[in-house]
Amino acid sequence: MKKNKILIFFSLLILLVNCENEIALDDMSGKVVIEGNITDEAGPYYVKVTKSTKFFDGNGENFIENAKVVISDQNGQTETLVYDEDGTYQTINFHTHYGDTYTLSVTVEGNTYKATSKMPEYVEFSGLKQQMIYIYDEYRKGLIPLFTDPAAQENYCFFKSQVNDGEYFSYTPISDEGQDGQVNSKPLSRGFKEKDTVLVEMQCIDKQVYNYFKDLPQASFENNGETLSPINPIGNFSNGALGYFSAHTTATKTIIIE
Repeated sequence: MKKNKILIFFSLLILLVNCENEIALDDMSGKVVIEGNITDEAGPYYVKVTKSTKFFDGNGENFIENAKVVISDQNGQTETLVYDEDGTYQTINFHTHYGDTYTLSVTVEGNTYKATSKMPEYVEFSGLKQQMIYIYDEYRKGLIPLFTDPAAQENYCFFKSQVNDGEYFSYTPISDEGQDGQVNSKPLSRGFKEKDTVLVEMQCIDKQVYNYFKDLPQASFENNGETLSPINPIGNFSNGALGYFSAHTTATKTIIIE
């Protein structure tokens, strides 16, 4: 369960990214895939390293167990992560701070892949507002996450919602476009049923991570899969690796749909 709070998983059923980023399925097999997250909560933090497989080969994930995984920050803090299980590496003593920039370096078979991410300042997640929203060609009960956008700067958030303690998640990236300095009015990207218990996590993320999630089709968000798709939008890693590295804040709220 602890890894589920950190790692974000995707479906194997993505058919395309978009016209600009469309990639042939076979072209993505054998690519290094990295999922890395650090937060403003106490660690450990986790990084998952795998190799992508062909779209319909049915073999699941190829875990990489001998990678060298290092996280560092702008202040000279650095730590080599230790291997746990299922391609997952974890920190032991690494600490995070708002506003700092972090670098994740992953070396596999002599090739090194790097990504940087800046942890934004904390934004208070004040609550959830229930409202009817028009989604999937009909009106449904929706949720608007309530927070006040910090003015005069670009801000990006990512919301993860879980329904009735299940393994089903949906995800919504939100920017402050059109509501700079205002209380958010943009809803989560799915509807809910009466008496649903919904747990929503708010992450303040940087622009690169926002662009990554924005470019993923919503179909890939609403799933209970256990691996990144072999098709991926452009992430923030160098040297052709798939995936993303995110340094973000985290806060949660729970609500029962009326």
